[in-house]
Amino acid sequence: MAIPVLERVPRRRRRSLRLFAPRYIPLLVLVLAVAAVAVTFAVRDHAYRGEALPGVRVLGVDLAGSSRLQAIRKIRAIGRARLERDVSIAVGGRRLDVPLNRLLRLDAGATADAALAAGRASTTSRVASLLAPIPPTHRIEPVLRLRRIAAGLLVKKLNRLGVAAVPATVRLHSLNPVVVPGRPGRVVAEHALFDALRASVLTGSTTVGAHFRRAAPPIPDAAALEAAQTAREMLTAPVSVRYRDHAVGTLSSRRLAKLVRFVPTGRRYAVSLAQAPLAATVRPLVQRWRREPANARFEIAGSSVRVVPSKAGYDLDPATLARAVTTAARSNDRTATLALQPVSAAFTTREAQALGIREKLVSYTTEMGPSSANRIHNVHLMADYVDGTIIRPGEVFSFNRVVGPRTPGRGFLEGQMIVGSLLLPAIGGGVCQTATTLFNDAFQTGLPVLERHNHGFYISHYPFGRDATVSWGGPDLKFRNDLKHGILIKSSYTDSTLTFTFYGTPQGREVTARTSPQTHWTQPKMSYALDPTAPPGSVRVVAGTGEPGFDVTVDRTVREHGRVIRRDSFFSRYTPVGPTTIYGPGATHYDFVIPPTE
Repeated sequence: MAIPVLERVPRRRRRSLRLFAPRYIPLLVLVLAVAAVAVTFAVRDHAYRGEALPGVRVLGVDLAGSSRLQAIRKIRAIGRARLERDVSIAVGGRRLDVPLNRLLRLDAGATADAALAAGRASTTSRVASLLAPIPPTHRIEPVLRLRRIAAGLLVKKLNRLGVAAVPATVRLHSLNPVVVPGRPGRVVAEHALFDALRASVLTGSTTVGAHFRRAAPPIPDAAALEAAQTAREMLTAPVSVRYRDHAVGTLSSRRLAKLVRFVPTGRRYAVSLAQAPLAATVRPLVQRWRREPANARFEIAGSSVRVVPSKAGYDLDPATLARAVTTAARSNDRTATLALQPVSAAFTTREAQALGIREKLVSYTTEMGPSSANRIHNVHLMADYVDGTIIRPGEVFSFNRVVGPRTPGRGFLEGQMIVGSLLLPAIGGGVCQTATTLFNDAFQTGLPVLERHNHGFYISHYPFGRDATVSWGGPDLKFRNDLKHGILIKSSYTDSTLTFTFYGTPQGREVTARTSPQTHWTQPKMSYALDPTAPPGSVRVVAGTGEPGFDVTVDRTVREHGRVIRRDSFFSRYTPVGPTTIYGPGATHYDFVIPPTE
């Protein structure tokens, strides 16, 4: 048996020893140098952690070793020094001085962030800074933001020194579209101007040059010519109008020409037809198919209220009509087929039901007292204006706003107004009857009364301290609906009484009132007044009834489910009804004038 011979395998040399071969020495040196740089900068970055590195400067100010907050403070100080000054803008042979800080602001936070990041960016820059005999300087440009509103106003002001560009336009002469060419203008080169303003912050320059650039017409001639051609095609022949299977009319070319509009859209003109005038022209052609919408309304049945539902109507939609006729005018058969669209009521059933008006809340009646036919007429007319008024939750009722001015043109006749202690003729007399009745309804409903004025003297057919007077352009009666639901006001009247009833949904309110004794009695004496309707320069004395004046206060407590939600008082001071000296316009030597109330 042959014995195998074991050959000795030579041991391999360790490959790691080859790293020290001469050819690898430069690489090792470089690796060690980079490692040294990394270690050096790691030590430096740790020493300046959260702070600006040495050599970091903003507008010449050294920020080395500054934290972000410290850097922001220093940068803001720099901004004040550099921006709080005027700079002169030279353009077109003119100069305009403007405060620099109104146009630019220094973003201290962004500038501080850039300063703290300087010198930490790349290994290459770190090696360069390590090998440099002197630490490098990192000059950080400040981050300057443009104040856009002020900058826009400046550009508009400078553009007035240039020439405004004029768009090409299209006009119709009879049926012929005529193009008026546009004109280029000269406007300030705003981007270059703002760059120059930013540069002035760096250099400290007090003068900035600006120049004008050519501005093309906003709408070029080619776009105007295209619009003219479109209009010419639309006006070549009449447009027939059909509804369903009925031919209802024709729009002549001349009629269409009066409706054509050239509407600027970007850098072109859209040729369209004026919607509202077109609808007014076409509506008579489809009148027998149209139906006006009917608003929801409230119907009173005893003390209950029910909602009469609204009804939708049918009418032309102006936008749809304009598209149909425009399309027909640009087609071969030139026939527009119309369609009526459903039209919702302005006050829908859902809106009416959401107001929660279901039953009577309060009702108050006042006596007319001695009244002329004119005064009764005025009271009835004002009641009609108020009738059906809806006060939504949170809404304020204003007598003057709802009733409006009392003028002959609105149907009011001559009644009486109070001047001093007198009743004198005036258009719209009787308004106090309406205001007093409404005030007492609001009083008994427990609503907050925002404005109320008593009469100059006490009128016997009104309760003590619970009257109200108003005047157009002067005193008003205002109260707010603070209920969770709406309030409907309905009126009724005879020749001797006036009644207003408030409808809504009760929410457990109870109102109690206490009237104080009459105090501070005053005896009649001469009063003075100016009557604008008296003869100019006239002076006359009219005797009063001799009734004394007095003060009275009505205290009101409003409870809701037994809990007090409001306590308020209504103070009234009534003047004595003594003689009154009445001056006409231009008369002198009167002591004072009591403003009239209706």
